[in-house]
Amino acid sequence: SIDRQIGGAFNFWTERKNLNRENKGLGDENQRLLYENINLKETSRENELLRQRLAIAPPEKERLVLADIIGYLPQVGQYFLLDKGSQQGLKEGMSVVAANNFFVGRLVEVGDRWARVSLVLDSNFLVNVLTQETRVRGIVKGNHGLGLIMEMIPIDAQIKVGESILTSGINDQISGGLIVGQISSIEKKESEIFQQAILHPAVDFNKLENVFVIINSSN
Repeated sequence: SIDRQIGGAFNFWTERKNLNRENKGLGDENQRLLYENINLKETSRENELLRQRLAIAPPEKERLVLADIIGYLPQVGQYFLLDKGSQQGLKEGMSVVAANNFFVGRLVEVGDRWARVSLVLDSNFLVNVLTQETRVRGIVKGNHGLGLIMEMIPIDAQIKVGESILTSGINDQISGGLIVGQISSIEKKESEIFQQAILHPAVDFNKLENVFVIINSSN
């Protein structure tokens, strides 16, 4: 009957809407679990290191400034424009993250009430990183619009697919321990002295609406 057809269509639409809502919830939950898993591993490792030390320096104080993304400039590289600037304490070189400590980029230009963020997706952006589990160091840069690539990994270094990549905080202004992404594939040639890894970024840059700028006490 017509009523049965209408009722069936309504039920299908309702179930599909509920399924979409559940899928979004699962996506948010997966991101939260990824953050908690990485954070737990880092905390365990840090505690082990602390037990081996006789003197423990106090942790560096830092605060976060929430900023809205008001513009995107792909034509001059990968950049975001923010609605916060020097009046809120922002300075060039500061690290920018999304929720859950996911690394976005760093400030490269700051006005009174605006700032420009160079994104880690930019192929000219280089950041020192290390793999979380095997502690192998390397350099991450944008892979020409195709995500991220980790380079300068010694050919004999043991890395694995699925391993998380963190900023190392060495030789640059970027804070250490920020989550860059996860290894999705490894490219290795025996004739080379380095291997490289393709990364899946931790951040979905197309869906970002706001970010946090890390202001350290030393800045």
